[in-house]
Amino acid sequence: MIKTNIACCLAFIFGNLFLLFPISVFSQLNYHLFYRDSSSSLVKISIQPVTSLRAPVSFIMPRSVPGGHDIFLYDRFIQNINVITTDGVIHAMIKDLNDAPRWYYNDSGRQIVRIEYDVDLDKMERRLAAGDASIIRPGFAGILNYSVFGWIEGTEQQSILFTAETFSNWSIFATHRPDQLPAKGSFGFRTANYYILADGQLFLGTKFRTKEFKGIVPLYVTSYCQTDDEYLDDYGAQGLISMEILIDYFGEIPFPRYSIMLRKALPLESVSAPALAMEHLQSSTFFGDTTGIRKTPMSKQDILRTMPTYLHHMSHAFIPLRCYGDTYLPYVMEITPIINNIWFNEGFMWFLAYDTLKNERLRTNFYNSTYNTSPLIKRMRLEQLSQTASTMYGSDFRIGRAIYSRGALMALEMNEYLKKESGGKKSMKDIFRFLYNWSKENKRAFTIEEFPSLINKACNIDLTAIYKKWQLPIE
Repeated sequence: MIKTNIACCLAFIFGNLFLLFPISVFSQLNYHLFYRDSSSSLVKISIQPVTSLRAPVSFIMPRSVPGGHDIFLYDRFIQNINVITTDGVIHAMIKDLNDAPRWYYNDSGRQIVRIEYDVDLDKMERRLAAGDASIIRPGFAGILNYSVFGWIEGTEQQSILFTAETFSNWSIFATHRPDQLPAKGSFGFRTANYYILADGQLFLGTKFRTKEFKGIVPLYVTSYCQTDDEYLDDYGAQGLISMEILIDYFGEIPFPRYSIMLRKALPLESVSAPALAMEHLQSSTFFGDTTGIRKTPMSKQDILRTMPTYLHHMSHAFIPLRCYGDTYLPYVMEITPIINNIWFNEGFMWFLAYDTLKNERLRTNFYNSTYNTSPLIKRMRLEQLSQTASTMYGSDFRIGRAIYSRGALMALEMNEYLKKESGGKKSMKDIFRFLYNWSKENKRAFTIEEFPSLINKACNIDLTAIYKKWQLPIE
């Protein structure tokens, strides 16, 4: 199992290289997304192996999304799922009786040429938080790939040719291959495997806008706002500044391009949960309603004041998507893992935003979310709080705020100690760069047990006492 997970991680992280090849290069699977009926909330998906598969076969939808820290019931929105055999006959697949996110076709010996199914995006949006759902609006479809694409068991590491087809006047923007002038009607690209495909996002329609900004690598800001167009240049500035900060922190930019995806829509039903953003290997998606949209240029001060969330989510392209530990894995999974160090994944990256932007509101938030939260949460040890946050980070955001805030305050205390002991020569920047380079060299996750020794080794300064202190309950 460990060898399998390492292989999956390596294929996922380095699979972006395959995007550089033309789509005509041989692929083992063909994935199609169709949306051609504006009166319907259904998108149609087909998966066709280049070589037919012999039954029995299983089809799986993910319930775990990296950084989501929840149980995502995307299988609840799948309908009309069938296999087509070589004789052209359509056969229904059978849902798992234990309500696992699996369907089966068990007629042994038959050759399967294609799996087809529909995804009801209206139903998805009404039942999930805004940041977890794909949506359809007049003139627009916003697709989170992991919410609509599953995999045939045993094919998840096979190369994919993906094609989206829609109305001839609709543009198609894909974070896998972004373009300021996206293709219309039909668009395709290759990915190394299913995990890379699931990591992306798609915007389809006539109602979104894209603007490219020249930076360390090309930056694309793509915006859908249901009520009015947003002013995009300040988002671009925030993305470019974030890249400059991150290359200074980590020594490199690991992605060849980056997309900031903005999706602001009037909700179909009233909601109270926060619309959290989502990070990916070379993009981030930001969700919300249409209140507070940006219509005019901001001052330089306001650009920096409103920048932390954009820097934070871009920083996730380093930690934890390329540098991670414990049971976290940087790709979708069938079963949500219980993670013991969400405080590292989230909290250390919120510390980075504070350390570089010096936004005191962040520090105040860290303090309040740690010390002025529910007594039940404060009584949890850090490991217990992280385990709880593994499936409740955003559904009860007191838990999410508490876990990232404790992690940020741990990093802040470590940073002050490192500077004191080194005479200002060492800081958490050295820790982050050491861990990032260690992950590149070792090509695996660090264990929770070896983490303290790694951070001590980074600067040759003993941080054990601070680390142990923050493992304890707050009261």
